[in-house]
Amino acid sequence: MNTAIQSKISYSDTLKARKAHLSGLINLVKPKSEKTTKIETMTITAINAEISVIEQQLAKRS
Repeated sequence: MNTAIQSKISYSDTLKARKAHLSGLINLVKPKSEKTTKIETMTITAINAEISVIEQQLAKRS
């Protein structure tokens, strides 16, 4: 029977990867023109809020 591979990635590294992923998503969602829809605005706001939480967690761990 095969055993599960245990990851040695720290929680801080996971948070940093999550933050980088969310930053990439913001670049995808960021409107190209001046007009934005409510959905785009809410999505960007939610992603920024999540990034803020991640930064707070990283600051606590430092």
